[in-house]
Amino acid sequence: MTQHVVVRTTKGPAPADLAALAGFGVATAHEAAGRTGLVGPELRPIYPGSRIAGRAVTVLSHPGDNLMIHACIEQCRAGDVLVVATTSRSTDGMFGELFATQLRARGVLGLVTDAGVRDVAELTAMDFPVWSRAVHAQGTAKAVPGSVNVPVVVAGRLITPGTPWSPTTTG
Repeated sequence: MTQHVVVRTTKGPAPADLAALAGFGVATAHEAAGRTGLVGPELRPIYPGSRIAGRAVTVLSHPGDNLMIHACIEQCRAGDVLVVATTSRSTDGMFGELFATQLRARGVLGLVTDAGVRDVAELTAMDFPVWSRAVHAQGTAKAVPGSVNVPVVVAGRLITPGTPWSPTTTG
């Protein structure tokens, strides 16, 4: 049987370090880190020019279910980046304007997800940076537990909660 958890943590990089990282393009940061840390190119920004760096707050959800995104919101704080993975491939629109509004109120900088998002026009108008595998209006259920602040794999890269996070920006 799978254990589902919500890990509460304040662990994270120093805000000054994140501010410095945010000032660099992803290629520069990647090279300076020894050519490590990139997610795969299948994740794309929903609008060009997005650039963020923050503490990773991770979510592991079942495909087609965004219950754990709801559960993680109280774990998010200013300067965080929400990183969402699913237990198997999914392109359903797990995230949209309502989540972005809640996260923006908490000071969350943006979202990186290995699944799909929706409400792209609204997210763009809000200037809420999002990198996703797909854009899809298909909604999701809120029924199956997952986990918050556990290591996840997004676009081929292991993401550990609390670590500095700056997604690729292409386009």
